[in-house]
Amino acid sequence: MSVVPVPPHTRWVPDPRGGWRGVRVSAHPEAGVVVVSVWRSDECVATARLRPGEAADLASALTASLAELAEAAETAETGPVARQRAG
Repeated sequence: MSVVPVPPHTRWVPDPRGGWRGVRVSAHPEAGVVVVSVWRSDECVATARLRPGEAADLASALTASLAELAEAAETAETGPVARQRAG
C-alpha cells in the first residue's frame, strides 16, 4: 500500500451519520481539476474529477439545494401549522 499525500488545498466535510464517512474536496491545479472523493473510514470508495465548469455547476446545484432547504425551514416556521401552535 502506498501513502498519497493530501493536497494542500483540501476540505473535509464529515457525514452527519458518523462512522468516519465523508467527502473530501481537493484542488489539483497541475491537472486542472477538482477531485471530489467519498470516504468510509480511511478508504476512498468513489471519486469524481471535475473540470472548472463542472465544479461550478456542482457549486450552483449545492447553492440551489441550500436555498430550497432554507425556504422549506422558513415555511415550516411561518406556515399554518406553526401559526396554530403559536396562537
